[in-house]
Amino acid sequence: MNKGLNRTKAASLNATTMFVTQIVGLVLKFLVQTAFIHELSQNYLGLNGLFANVISFLSFADLGIGTAITVALYQPIAENNMPKLRVLIDFYRKTYLVIIGVTTVVGVLMSPWIYTFIKNPVFSQTQLAMWFLLYLASTIMTYFSAHKRSFLISTQEEYLNSLNDFSFKAIQQISQVVVIMVWQSFAGFLVIQLVATLMANWQLSRMVQKRYPAIFRREAQKEKYVMDRQAIRQIKKNVVGAISSKIGTIVVFGTDNLILSMFIGLTAVAKYSNYMLVIQSMNSLFSQVIGSFVSSIGNLHATATPERQEKVLYRLMYINAIVNLFVSTGLAFAFSGFINVWAGKNYLLPEVVMIVIVLNYSINQARYVVQNFIAGMGLYWSLRWKSLIEAGINLGLSLLFVSVGQMGVLGVVIGTLGSNILINVFWEPYIVFHDGLKLPLKRYFCKYFMYEAFTLIVIVIVGKLGLAAVSAGLPMLILDTMALELTVLLLFGICTSKSDEFKYVKILIQKLLVKVKNTII
Repeated sequence: MNKGLNRTKAASLNATTMFVTQIVGLVLKFLVQTAFIHELSQNYLGLNGLFANVISFLSFADLGIGTAITVALYQPIAENNMPKLRVLIDFYRKTYLVIIGVTTVVGVLMSPWIYTFIKNPVFSQTQLAMWFLLYLASTIMTYFSAHKRSFLISTQEEYLNSLNDFSFKAIQQISQVVVIMVWQSFAGFLVIQLVATLMANWQLSRMVQKRYPAIFRREAQKEKYVMDRQAIRQIKKNVVGAISSKIGTIVVFGTDNLILSMFIGLTAVAKYSNYMLVIQSMNSLFSQVIGSFVSSIGNLHATATPERQEKVLYRLMYINAIVNLFVSTGLAFAFSGFINVWAGKNYLLPEVVMIVIVLNYSINQARYVVQNFIAGMGLYWSLRWKSLIEAGINLGLSLLFVSVGQMGVLGVVIGTLGSNILINVFWEPYIVFHDGLKLPLKRYFCKYFMYEAFTLIVIVIVGKLGLAAVSAGLPMLILDTMALELTVLLLFGICTSKSDEFKYVKILIQKLLVKVKNTII
C-alpha cells in the first residue's frame, strides 16, 4: 500500500509545497479582495465576511472530525493493516454523509433568516437567502471527499491535496476577479466558487481512489473487520475532544463578524475583514508549514523518549518565536500604511485596534508548536473543556464590550485577546506536558514568557513608530519595514545567543548556506 515517501522527505515536500502554494494563493486572494474593495460597496465585502462566519457554525466537517480521523489512521497505516483501514475509511465516509445531511437541512432552514444578523440591511431578504444558499453549497461540496483528504494527510502526502486545491482555487479566484471587474456580480462570484469547489473535490476523490484502489474500491469497503472496543473508545474520545476544540475555535474566531454585523453593521465588518485577511494570510502560511510536521510529531511521540520530544519542542518553539517576531514587527509597523495604500483611508481602523489585532496574532502564533504537539500526540480528549470555556469567555467579553461598552471593533478584538491570555497561554502547554510528555512545565514557561515578552514590547514600540509611515509610499514602507525587522531579529539573537536553541538554529543556517553555495558552484 505504501506509495508515500519516507517521513523526512514527505515532511519536507509537504512543507515546501504548502509554502509555495500558500504564497501564490495569498496573492490571488488579495486580488479578489482588491476587486471587492474597488468595484463593489463595503456592504458586499462585509456580507462576504458575514457569510464566512455563519457558515463556520454549520461546518461540522471542520469541527475536528477530520483531524481525529487522521490520528486514528496513523497506526493501521504504519502496520499496513488493510482490513482495519478499509473499515475506518468506510466508517468516516458514512459519518460525513450524515454531516452533509444535517448541514444541508440546518442551512436551508436558516437561509430565510440571514437578514436578522445584519443591522439595517441594504439587501432584500430574497437576495440574502439566495446568496447564502450558494455559499452553503460550496461548503457542503468539500465534505464528499473529506475522508480521502484525511487519508492523504495520514500518509504524509498532503502535498497532493495542496496542489489539487491550489490548481482549482487559482482558476476560481482569477475568474472571480474577472466577474467582479466586468459585471460587478456578487451572485456570479458565488456561482464560480461553487463550480470550482465541486471540480476540485471531484478531482481529489478520483486521484485518491486511483492511487489507493485496494482501500477505496467498493468491494474492499464491504469486507468485514471487527475493531476491538479499546480502539473504538479511543476514536470516540478523540472525536469528542476534537469537536470540543473546534467549537471553541469557531466561537472565538467565527463570531467576530457576526457580532459586528448585528450591533454595528456591514461597514464595520468590511473594515475588519481587510485586517483579518492579512492576519489569516499570515496564519495560514505559517500554520500550514508547521502543521505539515504533525504526522512526524506523532511518530516522534510513538518512538522517542519524553526528554527527546521536549528537546524537539523547544527547538521548534524557538524557530516559531523567530517567525513570530519577524511577522509581528512587520505588521505592527506597516499594517496601517499597507491598508491605506491598498484599500484607502475609508478602510482604516484606529491605531489602538490595530495594535491589539497584532498582539492577538502574536499570541496565536506562539501557540502553534504546542497545538501541533497536541495534534501529533492525539490529546484532543484533554482539550474538551478548555475550548468550551475559552469560547464562553470570548463570546461573553466581546458582547459585553461591544453592546454594553460601545467599544465597536476594539471590543471584539479585546474579547479575543482576553480569552487567549486567560485560557490558552496556560492550558494548552499544561495538556502537552502533563498528559503527553509527563514532564514539569517550569522550563517551558520561562522560555515562552521570555520570547513573548520581547515580542509584545516590540509590537507596542514599533506600532507607535508606524504612525509616521501611514502616508508613506509603498516602496519606502517596504524598505523601512525590512530594516526594522532585521534590527529586531538581531537584538533577539543577541539576547538568546547563549541558549541551546540558538546554537541549533545557527547550525541549521550554516548547513543551508553550504548547500546554497554548493548549488551555485
